[in-house]
Amino acid sequence: MKDTKGKLYKWQRECLEEWEEHGFRGIVEAVTGSGKTRLALAAVERLRAEFPELQVRVIVPTIALANQWLLALTHSAASASDRPALVGGGRHADPDRNVLVYVVNSARELLKKDIRRSFALGKHVLLICDECHHYQSRENRKIFGFLDGEPGLEKGQKEAPEETRSFYTCMGLSATPFETLHDDVLIRNLGPKIYSYKLREAVADEVISKYVIFETAVDFLPSEAEAYRIASLEVSLMYARMLGAYPSLERLVGTPAFLRAVAAEASKADMDPDNPAAAWLLATYSRKEISVLAEARIRCAYDLIERLRPDDRILLFCERIEQAESLYGLLSRRWGSQVSIYHSGMDGAARTRVLHSFKEGDVRIMVSCRCLDEGVDVPDANIGIVISGTSVRRQRIQRLGRVVRSFRGKDMAALYYMYIPESSDESMYLPESENAEILTEKEDRQIALLRYYTDEKEFSNEVYEYAALQLLDEYEKKGMSKEVLAEIRRCLIEGIARADYLLDEETLISKVENSRSMHERNYWRVMKQMNAKKK
Repeated sequence: MKDTKGKLYKWQRECLEEWEEHGFRGIVEAVTGSGKTRLALAAVERLRAEFPELQVRVIVPTIALANQWLLALTHSAASASDRPALVGGGRHADPDRNVLVYVVNSARELLKKDIRRSFALGKHVLLICDECHHYQSRENRKIFGFLDGEPGLEKGQKEAPEETRSFYTCMGLSATPFETLHDDVLIRNLGPKIYSYKLREAVADEVISKYVIFETAVDFLPSEAEAYRIASLEVSLMYARMLGAYPSLERLVGTPAFLRAVAAEASKADMDPDNPAAAWLLATYSRKEISVLAEARIRCAYDLIERLRPDDRILLFCERIEQAESLYGLLSRRWGSQVSIYHSGMDGAARTRVLHSFKEGDVRIMVSCRCLDEGVDVPDANIGIVISGTSVRRQRIQRLGRVVRSFRGKDMAALYYMYIPESSDESMYLPESENAEILTEKEDRQIALLRYYTDEKEFSNEVYEYAALQLLDEYEKKGMSKEVLAEIRRCLIEGIARADYLLDEETLISKVENSRSMHERNYWRVMKQMNAKKK
């Protein structure tokens, strides 16, 4: 492997030291975009210096992520023998290759045999499990079967022989490794968490971009509001019926165990709609669909993009393919070839072309579904728009991670999270603990509150508007002409849904100096004054 020492961040150097102290084993929790792949490449280099015949095995959840690893490993290969090959997607490379990248679906069956072969030949193995939180399920945990021969790896398993463990080194990588009931699977097979690198630290170290989250309230259309009201009545009726049928559930209300217990009862009945637990779950799903697929979300996204800068690189996150395709059709009619779509219903070649077009700048607006949540490197994006949110914290962090990656010329990232106050949507994008951290570090990242009025097609930002009124009042008292005041109002309206006024003073001065037109210069001057007002 080529030398990477001079390219490592401080956190990566510290993490490698911890990894070595833990016997070259352990799990690394690091925010998306902070350089987990570079860390792993440095780990390979460190071990190869000690074990020249080291065999590297990388496990990834998707073909898209496998291709990114193949590229990174190819660039870091010092010799032809270190060039990687793929196992997955119908391809099974020579198991004696020094470097192999496995897609987990193939690794379940093949990795155990391949690594056992390496152990038999007396070769050390470094197993890198990227997005390791995927490998806790009963099927995926089979990838660790080489440690004792038992694919299930349940508690109480027979420990691997000493000669096997002495050849085995590993590193788990994830932004959110421990959030399930089966975290022990990772700890038993990859080791403990040895390092944690969070959003707050990465922003402070300038490893990722400063960012702002716009929590954007959106109103239902009248017909949607009525449908949601009726669905909520059905949910309430089914809830009462369920508690009557299963009194033991009442003591679990408000705890994580409640939904698990309900799901268990519904599963026993094979989700029969006549079963009270199944009926309540089906009613809640139906109500959620009304909110997730609300037309108001599509209208808000369209009007928001109209108000963003024409050079913004935008990722839109949907929960359903039908919603993504509807939004794509609307946006492409307005912005033509600048818009693309990316979802699991497309074949691999088409998805690859879309990503390439976005990275090359031929496309600047990409509509996606959950398949873009993780494992896809899109560093040039500076705007994320979450059309319909997920309640899964991991996915929320990963979506933010898609837009906070640093690249040259990126001033700040902004993520717009849409929620409908009249629904069961959460109003805050990140958990309360994360929000508390964000609010205490105002210069690094902030929360801004937007409101979209569907009928008027207008946005409101109370904090911004209060500062804007103060600014206009000051100019009026100075006796500015109607023409000047009109230009200031135009600039203020232009910036109401943007993050420009949150940029630091130095960046704003640079924007003024590098403006290409009088209006652009005026706009950035007004944003600079708005920035001073917020302080």
